Formats: sequence, structure tokens, C-alpha cells
Amino acid sequence: MVEGFNPPGDLDIDKLIRLSQEYEARSQELQERMASLEGYAESERGMVKVTCTVNGGVSDLEITPRAMRLPAAELAEVIKELIREAGEDLQARTNELMAELFGEENSPDALQRRVEAAGHAMDNAAAAFERAVDDTAGELERIQKRLGL
Repeated sequence: MVEGFNPPGDLDIDKLIRLSQEYEARSQELQERMASLEGYAESERGMVKVTCTVNGGVSDLEITPRAMRLPAAELAEVIKELIREAGEDLQARTNELMAELFGEENSPDALQRRVEAAGHAMDNAAAAFERAVDDTAGELERIQKRLGL
């Protein structure tokens, strides 16, 4: 315990410090492992292969001589699609790594789902509030009519 500091209630400062240190260590490990993380995509016949990294975008692009015989526009579309797929693969691997280090509930996907759920809940609350205001306004009008106001 820190000398001269009395935390309120059941607050365990030592536990908070320990958790903070663990989080910092996991964050450091995340940075180190992210540096070597790659996303990968390959065309159906293996004629084009793309590798992406977090720091460098497309880090490797392999095009076989057979692929070079494709029309330029078709080859360009294949490459763009594979870059997108490799990026998605990299994102999936990043999510897996974060879930491994920080728990599934703290993965980017889980956080995004919670943000979306909170947005829906706020939309529902706003709609309920609007209905309540409308109902109240209607009731006030009825009262005014009864009182002849």
C-alpha cells in the first residue's frame, strides 16, 4: 500500500498498480508481435500472391509469368482484390492477437459490437423519449380542452 494514502471504500491500490503493470507488459508484447504480423491472400490458381504488414501496407507481391498474360485490367482487379483480402486477413490476425493478449471482450471486434449496441440502445431511448414527449403533449392538449383553455 502507498504510505499516507487511504483509498476510499474497498479500492485496492496495489491491485490497480499490478493490473496497470500487466496491461503495460501486454501492450509492449502487442507492439512487438504486431511488427511481425502479416496478412496473406492468394489468387485461385496461385498466380498472384499478396502479403501485407501493419507498418508497410503491401510488403510482398508475387506475380507468376502466367498471370502476366492476363489482360492488364483483369490483372489489376485481381491484385486490388487480393490486397483487400490480405488486409482483411491482417485485421483478423490482429483481432486474434488482441483477444489472446487482452481477452476476447477487449478485441476490436468485440469493442465495435459494443459501440454498435450502445448506438442502437441510444436510438431506442431517443425514440422512447420522443414517444413520451408526444404522449405528454397530447395529454396536455386534452386537459386544456377539458378546462376550456
